[in-house]
Amino acid sequence: MILKGKLGKAVLSSLSAVALSGMLASSVYADSAKVEGVQKQQKLVKISTLSSIEANQEFQRNVQVMQAQRQRLQNLQIQMQKAHTDELKEEIQKQIDASLEKLNEDNKRMVKAYGFSLSRNYVLVAEKAHVYMAVTDAEAAKIKEKEESEK
Repeated sequence: MILKGKLGKAVLSSLSAVALSGMLASSVYADSAKVEGVQKQQKLVKISTLSSIEANQEFQRNVQVMQAQRQRLQNLQIQMQKAHTDELKEEIQKQIDASLEKLNEDNKRMVKAYGFSLSRNYVLVAEKAHVYMAVTDAEAAKIKEKEESEK
């Protein structure tokens, strides 16, 4: 959500909450009762699929960058409220303007790449996860043999 600040400039006021997982994951259409935190009259609609671990990691990094940018804007707003001189307020406002411009550009990229926007709330649903354990070559051969015999 974008609001006007004291000097008439746009200021970011909130960032969507994003539940992230370290697993290979994708968003999915789901019954809202099955996902905690979604209001009963709402549905989850699939907007993007992260098809690999690397894609999921990149998405998470991108969201973290945007969260850091949002936090920077909030910190600058606090500094603006505490500033006592017009000169200092002007300098902080320049930083706010530059940070907001960058955040809006990145938000447009996220919309294009993932359908993700700061103005919405999201839930990342892990549909598939692989669990691995470290084994010796002999144990691996035994497990593979067992899996093949069960097919």
